[in-house]
Amino acid sequence: MKLESDKLVTEFYNKKSSEFPGITQEQAKDICYGPWKFLKQEMENGELSEVRFKYFGTFQVYPGRAVNLLNNLKERFRFNKVGKEEFFRIKTMLEKFINNESKT
Repeated sequence: MKLESDKLVTEFYNKKSSEFPGITQEQAKDICYGPWKFLKQEMENGELSEVRFKYFGTFQVYPGRAVNLLNNLKERFRFNKVGKEEFFRIKTMLEKFINNESKT
């Protein structure tokens, strides 16, 4: 059984709305999606820094994974499966991360 995130948020809101009467369904959706939006922004800013969600876990990029991603990216670019702009943006980000990790 596959559940869609919007349905889960609606179900959560319906069950918990009595505990939080001042919150609308749209606000509940923002609360549920907020951490993931933050994680996406942090990963897209190019730093690839570690992000920790209290009581949930830590999200980070390991140097070996970054090297594999870079090799896969080069392969995809060689076969025209990724555009020039995206290739150079991601390539720069990964190379910067790998260089920073090798210095530590």
